[in-house]
Amino acid sequence: MRQSVKCAAFALLFLPWCADAQPAANLIPSLERLAASDNAEAIYYLGMAYQTGSGLPKSPAKALEAFRRAAALGDVLASYKLGCFYSGQEGDLVEKNPELALRYKLVAAEAGYALAQQDVAALYAAEGEIPIALAWLEKAAAQGWSDALGTYASVHNGAHGVAPDPVKTAAYFRLFLDRGESSPKQRQWLKEFERGLSAGERQRADEIVRSFRPAPTALTLRALSGERAAMKLIARQP
Repeated sequence: MRQSVKCAAFALLFLPWCADAQPAANLIPSLERLAASDNAEAIYYLGMAYQTGSGLPKSPAKALEAFRRAAALGDVLASYKLGCFYSGQEGDLVEKNPELALRYKLVAAEAGYALAQQDVAALYAAEGEIPIALAWLEKAAAQGWSDALGTYASVHNGAHGVAPDPVKTAAYFRLFLDRGESSPKQRQWLKEFERGLSAGERQRADEIVRSFRPAPTALTLRALSGERAAMKLIARQP
């Protein structure tokens, strides 16, 4: 199962923390003032700035320090980022530890973050816990998370421990193509795959697609909003 999402995901709607984007002039100083008073959300955003080099010199070590502090203060997205470090995201900065990666990512997954839910699914799948992995993947897919939709389609097309389901493969791969950057090769594959479906299977797949209503959580939207969410935090301060 795939575990990553590009920094540009949902870029038409949100402003993620990307290395090629510089924050508003007063944002970093404002976040630093809030961080000095132990505002967990502000500390998390500073960690993102250090990790991406957006507004601050890029420093994985300082990012890790910020995420540890923010997570200890209760920021669930910071917990997710700690899990990424323990998954080996920053090389040997910390020793890779799947158990800690799962523990920290579960905090964000249980709070409703779609990417964390997808990652938790991958971690459980790696341990052979397929039913639990599939349940978490379904949660991420229900939010309309593009990679989760694609992975959900893929596992129903022949993954260990998952019964093949051509209807779900067709429906969720179509949903994935509609929400992601699809290639002509992928669309051709789906066209050929759907030729092998019965009339009833095509009808059921069509119904899944028609009735699908992505429901991203507030936490997922906050994570995707990046700089915009940080600016909202500053605007809320007296």
